[in-house]
Amino acid sequence: MIIKLLFVFFTVSITSHVEESKNQGESLRKIENNAFRVGEKLTFSIGWEFISAGTAILAVENTTTVNDRPCYAISAVTNSNAFFSTLYKVRNRLETYVDMEGMYPLRYVKNTSEGGYKRNFVVDFHHDKGKASIADVDSGQTEVNVPVFVQDIISAFYYIRTQPLAIGNEITLATFDNGKYRDAVVKVLRKERVSVSAGDFACVVVQTPIGPFKNRSDLNIWLTDDARRIPVLMKSKIAVGSVRAELESMEGI
Repeated sequence: MIIKLLFVFFTVSITSHVEESKNQGESLRKIENNAFRVGEKLTFSIGWEFISAGTAILAVENTTTVNDRPCYAISAVTNSNAFFSTLYKVRNRLETYVDMEGMYPLRYVKNTSEGGYKRNFVVDFHHDKGKASIADVDSGQTEVNVPVFVQDIISAFYYIRTQPLAIGNEITLATFDNGKYRDAVVKVLRKERVSVSAGDFACVVVQTPIGPFKNRSDLNIWLTDDARRIPVLMKSKIAVGSVRAELESMEGI
C-alpha cells in the first residue's frame, strides 16, 4: 500500500485552456505537447520514513497506433527492493496509450502484484461514445459509462504536464481506475526550489488527495517550473509516517 500510494496520479480539466467538443460524437481535441517525447525515462527511489522501499520508472517507450490513432506508449513500473519485498512484495506494470493529438488515453493496461493481491485487466476507451470497455482476467468483460476525455492514472500525469499551472488555482480533476472514475481537486500551491539526487530544480508545487475517502491524505508533487514539468519529488503523510519518491536519474529529456 505504501508504494501504491505514491503513484496514484491525476487528470485535470481546464476549460479555459482545453477546447473540448460539445458533442462526444464529434470527437477530438488538440493539445500542444512540449513537455515530453519518446525516449524520456524517469527513475525514482521510493522510501518510507528513512527506509528504502523500492524503485519506480516512468518511460515514454515509443509511438504506435490504437484504433488507427497515433499514440504514445507509456509505462510505469514499480518494484519493491529485496528488503521491503520480505514485508510486502510489489511488482507492478501499468501501460497507457495516449492519443498524440488530444492527450487522452485510448488504452490502459494494468498488471499488478502487491503482497498476495493480483489484478490484470485492459481498458479500451471510446471517447466518442463516453464508454470504457474492460477486459478483466478474473471477472471477464464489462462496459461502463465515463466522461469524454477521461484519463487513467498514468495518462493523467502526462496530461497535467502539458498544462499551464497558475499559482493559487484549484482545478477539477477526474481519473479512471479499477472500473470506476472519481472527481477530486488539485491545488497549485507555490513555487519552490528543491534538491534531489538528480539535481537542484526550481519547481511548482501541486497537491492532490489520494487514497480511500476515509483514509485520504494529501500528495504533494514538485514539478519543474518550465515547459517540461518534470516530476522531481513526491511526498505524502500517511497514518504510519510519510512516504516519498525522489528523482534519481532522467534520460531523453
